Amino acid sequence: MYVPLWLACIILGLDGETPEWGPLVLFFITLMIIGAIAQFSNTYADRGEDWLYGPTNPLLSGDLEVSLARRAFIVQNIIAGMLLIALLIFTLNYALILAMIVGWLAGVSYSVPPFRFKETVLHPIIFALGLALFPVVAWLIVAPLNDFIIAFAAFFFVWCFGFGITQKLRKTHLALNAGLIQTRSGEGVYDVNTVGFKLNVKTAMAIEAVMLLGSFVLIPVFWHLGIFDPALSMALLAVTLPLTIMGLLLRIKDPLNNSPRCNKFLGLAWIFIILILFATSVSSLIHWGFAILACLIFIIGFPLLVKRIHPWGCKGLSGQ
Repeated sequence: MYVPLWLACIILGLDGETPEWGPLVLFFITLMIIGAIAQFSNTYADRGEDWLYGPTNPLLSGDLEVSLARRAFIVQNIIAGMLLIALLIFTLNYALILAMIVGWLAGVSYSVPPFRFKETVLHPIIFALGLALFPVVAWLIVAPLNDFIIAFAAFFFVWCFGFGITQKLRKTHLALNAGLIQTRSGEGVYDVNTVGFKLNVKTAMAIEAVMLLGSFVLIPVFWHLGIFDPALSMALLAVTLPLTIMGLLLRIKDPLNNSPRCNKFLGLAWIFIILILFATSVSSLIHWGFAILACLIFIIGFPLLVKRIHPWGCKGLSGQ
């Protein structure tokens, strides 16, 4: 799912120039390893609670032994460190390496004790930081930072901040239905403390809405400043804003029971943010019609792939 995001930033950063393929291949391998570490650390650290939140966890199902997983996690981190050193030697790009190290640390500290930021009020910040660094490092492998990538990363960070709270409200919904948490006498669901966020549902909802909608305020600002072009700005506002609003309206209607549907709308918005950037980048190389066709192929092909290989089928898209 991140590949179109990486490709988009690389294409835009190159601005028509030919890349150095050796460092680029090494970069992709390193980035995939770091992304895998973030996912694996979350799977490993959450094995005690994923009977509810992620029942396909291979450590929970017995498909992977805990001791083997621990050793594999150590090996992954050693390999990542060696690859980063190699990438530094090949590129001498200190800004790139620093950004990748920050992303690496954010991915691990998000889940692994003693930090485990996912269980604190810092959760949405670390969640958004990790996601926002993906376009930044993809750009840095081919070009120095400029106003565009900084602006896009800022927009993406703010939107993902709100989306991170969406994930906590999903877990709260599951925990409430499973009886792990309960509403206290005389209180409603708005007063329930969100799982792993330490704020009540009403406050979490407010922050979620402010951050998600606030991110779209940045778009006309960047458009006015000449940082975002009209096509990118109008596509983000015309496609992802309505999906975001639909998710928030469902949240207002029923803050917890509508969590699966909120996840679907906001998950689609997240995918379209990436695809819109991808289409914008590809249209600089080929006719815009082919760029849209490439996005349509992804939109059709990705759910079919998920349905085929994901243990939850298409329900995996909504995080159920």
